[in-house]
Parts: sequence; C-alpha cells; structure tokens
Amino acid sequence: MRKCAHFLLVLPHIDLQFDLQFDLQFLRQIYLQATISYTNIAYLAINCININRIVCSEGDLSKGINQMDTKQANYLSIVERVAREISGINDPEDIPPYVSKHISKGIGDEVQYAFIDLDVNKVYESAVLDDTVQKILPFFLQPKFVAEVNKLDWSVIDQRGVRFLVDKIGGHNIDFNSSFLIIPKKRDQAITHFSILWASDILGAIDKEEIDFLSTVCSTVVLRMACILNTQKTSKKEGKELRRKAFELKELTGMGSDLTSLGKEDFFGTFLLNVMGRALSKTAVIFLSMNENNTEYSIVASRGLEKKLIDKVTIAEKLIFVQELRRKKKHIFVSELMDVLSVEEKDILSELETQTLVPLLLKNEVVGILALGERINLKPYTQKVFDSIHGIAQQMVMAIEASKLTNLRYAFSRYVDHQLVDGILSDPGKLKLGGERRKITVLFADIRGFTTMAEKMRPEEVVDLLNTYLSGLTGVVFKYGGTLDKYMGDCVMAVFGAPISHYNDTERAVFSAVEMQEYIEAINAKRDKEGLERVEIGIGINTGFVISGNMGSVDRMDYTVIGDAVNTASRLEGQAAKGQILVTKEVFDEVKYLVEADYLTSLAVKGREQQIEVFEIKEMIARKYLRVVEKREPYIIGHFLNVAQDVEVVGVKLGLSSEDLTKLRASAMLIDVGRIGINERVFNKKEKLTPEEFDLIKSHVLRGAEYVEKKLHLFKEGVELVKHHHEFWDGSGYPDRLKGVEIPLWARVVCIVDNYNALISKRPFRNPFTAAKAIEIMKEGSGKKYDPELMDIYMEILEARIREKAKKETFR
Repeated sequence: MRKCAHFLLVLPHIDLQFDLQFDLQFLRQIYLQATISYTNIAYLAINCININRIVCSEGDLSKGINQMDTKQANYLSIVERVAREISGINDPEDIPPYVSKHISKGIGDEVQYAFIDLDVNKVYESAVLDDTVQKILPFFLQPKFVAEVNKLDWSVIDQRGVRFLVDKIGGHNIDFNSSFLIIPKKRDQAITHFSILWASDILGAIDKEEIDFLSTVCSTVVLRMACILNTQKTSKKEGKELRRKAFELKELTGMGSDLTSLGKEDFFGTFLLNVMGRALSKTAVIFLSMNENNTEYSIVASRGLEKKLIDKVTIAEKLIFVQELRRKKKHIFVSELMDVLSVEEKDILSELETQTLVPLLLKNEVVGILALGERINLKPYTQKVFDSIHGIAQQMVMAIEASKLTNLRYAFSRYVDHQLVDGILSDPGKLKLGGERRKITVLFADIRGFTTMAEKMRPEEVVDLLNTYLSGLTGVVFKYGGTLDKYMGDCVMAVFGAPISHYNDTERAVFSAVEMQEYIEAINAKRDKEGLERVEIGIGINTGFVISGNMGSVDRMDYTVIGDAVNTASRLEGQAAKGQILVTKEVFDEVKYLVEADYLTSLAVKGREQQIEVFEIKEMIARKYLRVVEKREPYIIGHFLNVAQDVEVVGVKLGLSSEDLTKLRASAMLIDVGRIGINERVFNKKEKLTPEEFDLIKSHVLRGAEYVEKKLHLFKEGVELVKHHHEFWDGSGYPDRLKGVEIPLWARVVCIVDNYNALISKRPFRNPFTAAKAIEIMKEGSGKKYDPELMDIYMEILEARIREKAKKETFR
C-alpha cells in the first residue's frame, strides 16, 4: 500500500489534456478502472487527480464532471475514512460493526457486513444474525458453493446470482427474507474468503456505482483483516522458543532475495493500463528493461490481447524501432517506419496490434516501451493525448524506480549493515548486481565439533545457541562493511568487496575475524559460569578474483560469489583448529603492517599446482597496544581509533594510494606507544611543566619510534610519523624542532587530527570542548602550529560533518 501511494500521490502534478469529445469519457474511465481493478487504492487514485488543473476547451466539461462527482465524492470520502481508521483496529471482531455503520451511511439504509475466512471457516459478523442469515451463511461455506464460485469466476455475486447458485446447488429450502451481496476474494486463483453484505431489500436494487463503492470498501477490509489474522496465527502458532526456530529456518537460509524482480513492475504497469488503456486504445502493452543497460525489454503488462499469445515476446536493442525510440526519445508512429522495418519487426508489431510506440524514460534513458493500438474512438492520436500519456507514464516509471529502491533497502538490510544500505541507495550506480569478475576477500567461520555438541543438547538449546552465535558474527561482519553471503548450518560465509567494495576489504575481513574470536570468548565466559560446553570456531580467509552476480533459477536467485578464491578460503576454514584464524600469503601481504602472524605451513589445494602458504593471525598490533594504554588511562578509550579514522579521511582527500592509506592508519594508531611505562599524570598536568617533566614528555616519541622500528619492524614512514607528530609548523614542537615542510607529511596530518580529537575529548583536568569551539581554537593555530593547507582540508571535513549532523537532527 505504501508503494502504491508514492505513485498515486504525485499524479496531481500532471496536466491532463484531451480532445473535447474524449475528455469526459476518459475521466470516467479513470474512475471506473481504478475502482473495479484496484479497489483498495481507488480513493487515492481519484483524490490524486486534480480536476481543477484539467485543460478544457469548453466549460461544459467541468459542469459534467461536477455532476458526475456528487455521489462519488461521498463514496470516496467514506472509503478514505474506512481505510484510514481500520488501520488502527487490531481486533478482527471490531471491524465488521465499524464497516457496517459506514456502508449504511453511504447506501442510505441499514446494511450488515460479515467477513468469512475460508481457511478456518470462521465468520466475523457486524450484528446478531437473523433467522435468514443463520440459515444461509453455512450454505456459503459449503465446498460445493465455493467450488462453483471458483468455476464461474464472478467478482461480485448480486441477489440474482445468489439465488441462481442456491437453486443450482440444491438449497431450495432457503427463504430469502434479506437481500444479499457477496464479494469473493481470490489468492492464487482460489477463493480464500468472502465479504457478505445483507439488508432488507436495498441490495437487490443497487446500481453499478454502488456496487463499485461496496467492492472498494470490502477490498480495504480484506487487506486489514488479512494483516490482523496472519499476525494472530503467527502469534498463536509460535511461542517464544518457536519464534526463535522460525528465525533460524527463515533467516539462516542466506540472502534469500530475488534481486531480479525488485520493484512491482507488473503492478504499476497494470495500474497504468487500467487507468488509460481501455479508455485510450483497443490494445496496449508495456515493455520494461530486463538489464542494466536497457538493451532488452520484456512484457510486464498488457490489455486487449490474449496473454498466452504474447507472453514470450521480447524486443532487443538491435530492432530498428527500438533504436529509433532511443534516438528520438519521443513517440513514433509505426506507419512512418514500415519502409525500414524488417519482416521480424513487422510481425512483432502486427502481433501486438501496435500503431504507436511511446518511450518510457528515466534519466533520459529508454527503460521501457508502451505499445498502443488503435484508439477507441477511431480518431488519430493528438499531441494533447500524447502529452497526457507521457505524463502519466513518467509517473509510472518514477514509481517503479522508487519501489525498486524501497525493495533494495529491504533486501540489502538483511545481509549488509544499514548504513551501507543508505550508501547504496544514495548512489545506486555503485551497485553492480550483474555478473562480473572482481577482487574480493572471503571469510568462512565454523563451529568446531558442532554436530557432536548438538547431539547432547535439547533442540531449543541448539536453536538458541545458533541464533546467539550467528547473530553475533553477522553483527561483526556488518560492522566492518562486509556482506553476509549465506549461512550453511553453523558456518558463516562473508564477503568483503561485493557488491560494494572498499580499498581495504582484506583488512576489514581480518579485523572481523579477530573480533569474531573475541565475541566467541565472551560467549564462552558466560557458558563457563553456567557450566555449559565451550564453543570454539575456526576461521579461514582468502583474497582473489571471483565471479559475482545473481545466480540461481528463475524462481529463486541470490547474489553471491563463486571461484577458486572462495574454495581456498573454505579449505582453510576446514583446516583451522579451535580459535585459529588461517589466511593465505596474499591476505597476509595486505595486512602485514597491522598484525602479528606466524607462518604455519604449506597446504595442497585441489585445482592448484603449487601449494599455498598458510599464516596464522595471532593479534592486531594496534589492538594489543591500545588495550594496554586504555587499561592504564580509561579516559583515552577510542581516541586513537578516532584519530586513525580521521587521518584516513584526510589521506583520501590528499589522493593517497590504498597501500599508503593502510600504512597511514596503522601507524596513526601507534602514535603514543612510547607513553607506556611513563607516569601518565605528567601528560595531564594542568599547571606549567618543569623542564624535567617536559623532557620526559619529549622522550615518549623517541621511545615510541624506537619501539615500532625495532620491535614491530614498522615501515619508514610509520616510524617518522610516530617520532615527529608533535612537531609544529613554526618549529616550536618536539623532539627535533622541525619546521614547515621539513616535517614529514603524515606527521603533519596526524598533528592536526590528534590535537582536534584531544580537544573534543574529556581529560582529567577539563571537560571536552564542543566541536564548533574546538574548530575555532584549531583555526587560531593555522600557519603557526599547523600546516595551513592541511588545516583547510580537515576543517572543511569537520564543518561538513557538523552540517550533516544538524540536518539529521532537524529531520528527526
């Protein structure tokens, strides 16, 4: 319903322009088609057509419209109120009396209403049943009655229809003291429930407009009742533990989203043809693009043609009339192209009974084609008609695009972090769902000995453990920007680099693995207290080129990756012992600045001539250091990570390479490693430092540089950064009083970022400054303490961040 509304609510922005002789008929058809075919949204459709903006050549048209709308306006007002207010009713027993009251108001006589759910043969009625209704309702529930209605395919059964069915099926003993109207609802070509209305005599003599009104109300009720009843069935069927099991069965099956059918093209296409198809032309067909490049189009909706005759019709870019539409980007008449069309094209257009082709445009690209046959009034298409067609068709295209984005959000939120979803939707062009070859890093994590463990546990304990384990590991994957590819029992497969890639996807995968092992330790700490068996996982990581894209059958497609790199990662996971993180040399080479690792062994892998070198990741260097510093001085928690993140942002602005960005962040987190072992109170002294204390502070950068060079074997730029990040632009810093560009670039960047983050953080001798005040203080040091060019870059980043935050808070 929400998706429909987006489409319909923008209709007032269209100027509907038609030939005078056609206008009134067209408007009436819009109303009739909307209410009959999409009754649940009829009131939206009509309310969204702004009658005052219709361009008329004579005043009689407005008069005719006003006369036509008198009764309908009342009906639509009631429908709108019912649709709005029953959305707040949660007890199915309360809906029929409410609906009965408003239907009675619209019809002008007392009408009762009942909703029959055939799944459970339950009746929800608006009032105590009189004798006639008590006798006849069970008849409506009989399988032979339902089968007969299914066979006849009636959308509404009026009083005569009810009598006909009663006589045919053999209910001659029923006396009709009330008039009836039955509106069956189908799902998958079978009736699932009825709406039944009864009154004294009025339902036996109502006209088509009143039937349309009642159908519209009943369709609205059907949607709400189905929602309530489905929720209740689920609630009753599942207790707390069973809901967890449902989560396992439903959510642990992988991505589970058919990314090739996002956006309800068939719904919007059919609605468009309902609105203008019958009133405008004898036949109409809508084709929409099947691929990202808009080179092949298939039918999503048609009217006036036998569906089975055109189901398999597709049109490709190579066809002349498609090329012509893409070139002109405006409607073309088939008669003008007959001399240049091939026999194949003539056959296609003849089969579709097409006289006119209209391009459906999105961002100036032809994303679809509307093929129109002869006009109903047999007159030529005029420019006014084309203007209206283009306007309404454009709204359909926009609605489909909006629906796709909505469904993309739902689909991707299941297996990537919500912030990443926002990034994808802000620039959908970055998203590649088609098959392509790309470099990714893939991670497999699996519980060691889970089958044996599960055999000793109760089923509900197994499900509870799985949900805790899998949800925790999934959260870690999302935290580092990875994609949850699938769950395979107790095994998690995560991909870093598809469908959205980052320059440091391998690093993100390794960070995830380390944090996964820490998460498992936290689980085990709790299980140890409860006397439960410990959980241990093994992790395998590899990087390389794979084929990514939508894979599967027509009925079920998932976005995934395949290739040798995936198989190797799986093999490593199989070799990993409890608590181990095994990676290939390719992975180690990309993160060697960040990790402590040991060469483990060489491993033969199927399909490879040479054995692969296997390394075991022991620890993240920076994390090991940060734990020590933060344990001594809790006030500093998060400081170095924040510095590293901002330094990376500045590095991106400076155009640093992927390898340099990784090195820069790795060394930025180690800037104060030399503080370990020094009395921390000296760094937080509010009063003026003594010469001895200042010498002690200066020594920490020298000690830190020696440590990262000799113990961690850090690269040259990293050693320089640790040593000189307290040098100032004017030469007043330490330890070597370097000045201007004598100071290494990376040290200049860290100097600015470190000082700003220190200002906005709480310190033992002061409260944090606001971001705005900190920026003001920093600007005072531009050209003195800080490199002015780098300052401009960082200040621009910070000010943009503040504006974005204010914008979000305003929106909330």
